[in-house]
Order: sequence, then structure tokens, then C-alpha cells
Amino acid sequence: MISYRRTSMRCAFVLGTALASCIAAPALAQGKPISAHLVAQPLAGALESLARQTGVNILFSPDAVRGMVAPALDERLSAQGAVDRLIAGRPLRVQQQGDGTLLIVASSPVRPSALPAAGTAPADAGDEIVVTGYSNSLTGALEEKRKATNVIDVVRADDIGKFPAQNIAEALQRVPGVSIVRDRGEGVFVRVRGLGANFQVVTLNGRSVAVNENVRDSGQSGRQFRFDTLPSELMSAVEVAKSPRADLDEGGIGAIINLRTFRPMDLKEPLLNLSANASAPLLADKVNPRLSGLASWMNDAGTFGALIAAVYDERTTRQDRVTSVAWADGRIDANADGVLDPETILVPTSTRPTLEREDRQRIGLNGALQWKPSERFELNVDALWSRLDIDYDELTYSTDFSNSVARALLPGTAVVTDGVLTAGTVQTSTQIGREQSKLRYSNWLVGANAKWQANGWTARADVSVGRAVSDTPWPIYRYRLLGPVGYVSFDYAKVGDRLPNLRFQSADLSQPETLPGRRIEYRVNDSIDKEKAVKFDLERELSGVVTALRTGVKAERRNRDYDRRDINFTNGIVGQRFGANFFDPFPVDNFLKGVGGDLPRSWLMPDGDAFLNAATGKEALLAAPLARGDLRNSYDIAERIYSAYAMADFAAPLAGITLRGDLGLRYAHTRQTSSGYADDGRTAVPVSYRRNYGNWLPSLNLVGELTDKLQLRFAASKVITRPSLADLAPRLTINSNPTVLTAVGGNPELKPFEAWQYDGTAEWYFAPGSALIGAAFYKDITAFVFQQTRDFVLDGANYRLTAPQNGGNAHVAGFEIAYQQLFKMLPAPFDGLGTQINYTHTSSKGTYAAAGGGTFRDALVDVARDTFNVTTFYEKGPFGARVSYSWRGKVLRDVGGAGLTANNDSPFGSLDFDMSYAIRPNLTLVVQGINLAGGRQWQYVRDNRFSGYTDYGTTLIAGIRVRF
Repeated sequence: MISYRRTSMRCAFVLGTALASCIAAPALAQGKPISAHLVAQPLAGALESLARQTGVNILFSPDAVRGMVAPALDERLSAQGAVDRLIAGRPLRVQQQGDGTLLIVASSPVRPSALPAAGTAPADAGDEIVVTGYSNSLTGALEEKRKATNVIDVVRADDIGKFPAQNIAEALQRVPGVSIVRDRGEGVFVRVRGLGANFQVVTLNGRSVAVNENVRDSGQSGRQFRFDTLPSELMSAVEVAKSPRADLDEGGIGAIINLRTFRPMDLKEPLLNLSANASAPLLADKVNPRLSGLASWMNDAGTFGALIAAVYDERTTRQDRVTSVAWADGRIDANADGVLDPETILVPTSTRPTLEREDRQRIGLNGALQWKPSERFELNVDALWSRLDIDYDELTYSTDFSNSVARALLPGTAVVTDGVLTAGTVQTSTQIGREQSKLRYSNWLVGANAKWQANGWTARADVSVGRAVSDTPWPIYRYRLLGPVGYVSFDYAKVGDRLPNLRFQSADLSQPETLPGRRIEYRVNDSIDKEKAVKFDLERELSGVVTALRTGVKAERRNRDYDRRDINFTNGIVGQRFGANFFDPFPVDNFLKGVGGDLPRSWLMPDGDAFLNAATGKEALLAAPLARGDLRNSYDIAERIYSAYAMADFAAPLAGITLRGDLGLRYAHTRQTSSGYADDGRTAVPVSYRRNYGNWLPSLNLVGELTDKLQLRFAASKVITRPSLADLAPRLTINSNPTVLTAVGGNPELKPFEAWQYDGTAEWYFAPGSALIGAAFYKDITAFVFQQTRDFVLDGANYRLTAPQNGGNAHVAGFEIAYQQLFKMLPAPFDGLGTQINYTHTSSKGTYAAAGGGTFRDALVDVARDTFNVTTFYEKGPFGARVSYSWRGKVLRDVGGAGLTANNDSPFGSLDFDMSYAIRPNLTLVVQGINLAGGRQWQYVRDNRFSGYTDYGTTLIAGIRVRF
């Protein structure tokens, strides 16, 4: 913690350092010649602009330079030489600190003992303010954004490590324009500016990463990076690049998200950090440990360093849900006369109350070695490994209505409101099920890079290899009972009002004799994603308007192997009635507590071992060769991507402002091979499809520094997003529901999404660590992929097949507003207050192919129209507190007016908090809370009708942090 006086000093931080909260600029930076471009202006503003252009810390007192005007400067100088030129003839001098910081002081001698440490300012008379970790990390992140030529946002280590964030996704939800997708209450995927996770590219230390796949069910994620596989403690910072540069990987129409791990030379000194937390998910009624540690060492010469970080985390989750609430357009027989009424109305067809429980165990390791024998050469080796093990247990029952069948409804019970059947009494079948599985997600990445500098040239080489394995080390088992249960009275409200009323007239779902056995479903599911990459970059520093030329090449190889096998064990199960010894007591007594709705809240819980023992003939089925369906579900995707770029950095004074930026062109050539199986109606036939395509991707980023506090940005670029790997697969997956026949397929001929995107930003940095930023963006998508549903016949049965197709054009437009301020001007004790507020609005339209022919226009699916975040924090002395509320508006999952093929997400918000107290400078107690207000997720279909509900409850955390 650093303490200094308000009126004494002002600091222009290094805007280009990756870890400015704990790294000062290296001494090399202040001595390396750069092209300085400054207009005549007040000396304070000139020094701040010079810091941004050079990436060197420059500390100075506002009082010492008040009233002084700096001359224009447009030549190639070292940072210190440029400062000497700016202060020439004035009663000032420059002192270089050990880490390269330039300290401007009065010409009178200053005793060495009175000099401030790097990153601090000397005390003076006046009101004292305190700069602590969180405020400092926000300030450093804001300075990184300010210096960059492209549009970026940054979350820094203090922010990630000290906010209630179970993983990186949850830390990112406070970034303007970012919202997250939660699974079991934990952030899994990230949306940027409304666009779904498939539009984001995730890199680790600038390297391509392999991604884990969803092996829990048949829904697949494709290229979407699962943030729940990486603990937040292993990361030092995260960059969200919303406009690309030519030297960044292509593929992100939404954003390029770069995760940065810790490195020993960044920390500057030997360090040991330890933390221990106990988390209590209130709904699961458990207490779980979370342990983390980081150890860093560097030799006395500062030429070699080593670091290791580790995290061990246990987490118990519980979700109370109502899922699979299906609606359809149909005709009913209201008076039970055997003739369907002529009017087509909206009718409910099924509902599944579901209890989901998980035990998660996550381990993460990160190691780094750094060798820098001279100022001209540096070698880094990084390795990261993580594993997430999940024991999953799901209990569910379903009510499968047949409202559109003659005489299904009891006469006089149907209630039709505005063309919707909202209530009635109908004959029903019910399925009771239990799913148990063990899932494992492991991920590792090893990379090495070297940097050489000589005579104005900088060469960089990087090689990396990674693998993400997602599998079922113990098979997925689903134990099913199914049969008719007579009449059920139902009553559906609109979304958010209450859950459906489901009253069984004659059946008791807690009695073993109610339902006969159906089958045991067996599934093994394995996905291996392999990533290899090598790249080489070359940079030449220049004098004049063009300050640097950069070029580079990259070769990347990705392979996705996805294998799935399904077997149904029916012998000894189907049609059999089982006694009480085949069932366990329902595990909770407060299922769906706190929400209205009259429906069974406990039911039979099959004992998995007992049912497996009852099933016969299992060995023969397991020894049999793969079935047609298994082959249709499995596939292999191979991609070879070769890319090259050239770009120029520039900076120059123009009409009284400093203009800087970059202009570049990237070319990416993709060779794609999709292998799998097609079905000819009798057998599964091996097939393979090959596609080659290339994309020219120009980019321009422009920054105009109007004053030392105000700058404008403009960015224009062409971008692509490659289709999901699962969408490219020649696969066909048939669902297991006997009453609703659906299938999901792939399309190897898909073309990538292509878009031209434009950004305009105004940034006002009105005080240290404070800013008001407004941005507008427009993405003109010239080709995009959407899911189309059509009829499909297989083995004599008619299925509704959903498969991806290339559509027409689309656009995404919107704006962001972000406000951040440290209220250091307030009198004590209120000078410890600060706030972050941001809001993003997104609108979209796309052209879709209609099922019956022709096209129509509608909003893009999976786009959050509105998101905002409000964070208020207080840091004073040993005490710190933060409260954050993150909210996103509704998200459409289905378009075209029908609104019945997918469940749309209602608005959702989460309230989190963090409090800490430093007992000693190196010992801190922490209390945190996640989803304090108990936010619940609702889903809806057309006419705002209820279609889903999820409650994962509140989690409280208490812990201790130690630093040596």
C-alpha cells in the first residue's frame, strides 16, 4: 500500500506495460530511441503524452511544472533525451530510478533518502490519500486502454484475484459490453457486445488454445472456450480487444480475449502468496475448500527467474430447475366429442422439473521460466495445466401432454386465453429418470518464445502445443421409468409469475408401483482437441511519421476428434415393476423453495446400482461393434491455418493534435477436412469433405489526442469467425424422447462468418484513475450461419432436423457508455470511495431462410440487447469493500415469429460483494458473496409464456490471504 499527499505529485503511468500494478518500466525503455511527436502545449500534458508514446513511467509534481509550456517536438530521441528537451531552460532536472522510471524534481539537490520508491510519490503538506491494490489495478488497466491504438479493455491481477470471481468469465462481466453465460451458477462462456461465445477468440499469452467440449449431453460448444476450466488465481490480467490489429489472431467478430499468466520478472522480487477460502453454496448446504499459492524467485543479477502457481478448488453445486417446457401450435378437442376444433392455438406439450447436483474438483498449475542475459535477448517458457472433475447427479420427472389428440382433454376443463391453452385436465404419460456421470475436462498448454533486439530490429519467435481432453471416465447412465398416469390438471402462467401447476389426479410419483421400467441408457463421450502453432514476427523501428513496421507469419494446426457411443439396456428393465429397495429417499426437502406453483416437489429416486444389477445382457451389448447411430454421432475435424500480416505504426502532430495508430493487412488461408459418417438408410457410410478458403483482413486503428485528457478513436476492419467445429461435422444425432422426434445435424460446406466492423470512441480522462468513455460500433455481417429446421425421414420415422445453414447478410449496431472515478477529492473518510458504471446497447437484424421457402428478417439469435454493470468500492487504510451488480437483458434463442423451437432467456442480474480487512500488511481476511439477491433465471417462448426456470442460490465465501 502506498501513501502520499494529494497536492504533491501527479504520475503519468506506463501505459504499455502488461502488469503496471506490479511492474515498473524496464530501464531499457527509457534509453531506447523512439519517435516523439508532441505539439506545443502545457508541460504537464506534454509529459503525459510522452509517457504514452514511450511506455516509460514519468513522475512529476503539478506544482513544479505549473505555468510552464513545452515546445513542439518531432524527432527521434530516447525518453530521457525527450524529457531533457522539454524541460530545457527550466529549474527542473531528471533522475532515473532503478527500474527505468524518470522522476522530475526541482534543480536543488535532493538527498537520496528522500527520493520516493518506484511507483510512489514523496509526501508533502496537504490532505493524505491512499492508493491501494484495487484502485491501483483499475488505474493501471485504464492507462493500458488509453495507450493502446486499438479498442481494448483490461482486467488486472488485483481485480481478478480480489473480486468474488470463481473464474475469469466472472471477472470479465464488469468490462463494458461483456456479459456471461452461467452453467450451474458458474460463468462458463463470455458474450461481447451482445454476440455469443462462438464469436470470441480466446488466446493464452497471445497463443492459440485448445478448447474443451460439452460431453454432458448431445449439445456441443464447438470453438467456445470454457472459462470454468481455468481458475482465476493463475491469471495476471485479461485483455478484451474489441477492434483487431493485423498482428492479432483472426476469428473474433465479437472480440479477441487474451489471458495473461504471471511471469517471475514481472514481479521484480522473490514473492510467496498464499490464500485459503471456505465457500458455502447455501442451496447445496455444503462447505468447500479453495487453496491457492504463488511462489516467484529471481537471481541477484536479475537475469533469470522462475515462478510456480497452483490452485486446488472443491465446489458443490445444486440447481433447482423446470426445463423442457415445450409449446406447439395445434388444435384441441375442447368438448371431447372426438373432433378437433377448427382453430389453431398455442398448446403446452411437456414439462420437466429437475434437480441437478454436482461435486466439482478443480486443480490448476502454472509455471514460468525467464532468462534475460542481456538487454537484447530474452527467453520465456510457460506451461499451464488444469483439470476439472465433475460428479453429476440429476433427478427429473416429465409430464408429456397430448392436448392435440381427440378426447385427450376432459370436457369443460380447457381454458383458452388469447389463443393460448393455459389450463386444462389431460391424459398424461410420465417419465421418471436419474442421470449419474463422471466428467473430466483437462487442459494443458506449453509454449516458448524468444525475443532478439539489435540495431532497431526486434525479432520474436513463438512455438506452442496444447491439448484439451473432455471425456467420461465413468459412463453416463440414465435410469428411466415410463408409463401412463391418467389425468393431470395443468395451469400455466406467464414467465416470472410462478411455476406451472401440475396436479396428478390419480398417480403418486413417490410410490414404486406407479411406473414400470423403460430402460437404462449408457453413453461414453470423448473429445480431444489438439492445437499446435508456430509464429515469427519482425519489427523495425523508424523515425518520422511511421514509427515502426511489423510483419509476421503463423502456422496453426487444430484437430478435433469427437467420439460417442450410446447403448440402451432394456432386458430385465422394460415393463418391470420394481420394489422400494430399488429406490433411495429423495435427497432434499426444499426443492423449488421460494417460488410459487403447485406441482410435485419430490418423487422416486432410482438406485443406480440396483437397476444396473437388474439389467441383463449388458456384456453382449458392450462387446458389440459400434452401431449406426454411434458412427453418425462421431466425427473428426482437421484445420490447417496459415496466416501472414504486415502493418505500420504511425504518430504525428496534425492541426494541433497528436495523431497515432496502426494500419495493417492480414491474410489467413484455411484448409479444412471434415470426416464422419452419412446414413444411406441401411448403414453408416464413411464420408470426408475438404474445403479451402482464404480471407484478406485489412485493419485501421486511429487515435487523436485532442488534449492531455481527451482523445478520440476510430477503427475499421474486416473480420471473420469460423463456423463451430460441431457445425462443420458430417454428423446426425437422434434424441431419446419417444414422443417428440427431433434430430441435430452438421454441414461441412459451411462458409465462415464475414463482417466489416467500425468503432468510434470518445475518451475523457478527467482525473487520475478516472474516465468517461462513450463508444459506438457497427458490424456489417455479409455472411452468417443460422440453424434451420426441416422434416427428415429416417428408418420410416419423421424427424424435425435442425442443422446449420449459411444465411444472408446481417448487422449488429450499438453503443457503450463507461464511467469510472476515484473520489480522491472528497474529504476523509469519503476519499476512499470509487465507482465503475457501464452500459451497452446492441441491436441486430439478419436474413433467414423460411422453412416453407423464401426469406425473412429478424434479430440475430444469442444476442443480449442490453447489459450494464455497477460497481461501488471503498478502500481506506486496512479496510476494503466492493459491491457489484451485473445485469443483461433478454436473449433470443429463436426467431421468425414462431418462437417455439428454442427457449429465450429473460433478463437476469447478479449482486456480488467483497470485503477485506488487513490485520497486518501481509495478512488479510476476506468475506465474499455471489448472487446475494438470489437472482433466478427464467425462460419464455412466444407471448411471454413460461418455458424454463433455474435457481442456483447464493454462495458465501470466507478466507485469508498471506503475502511474504
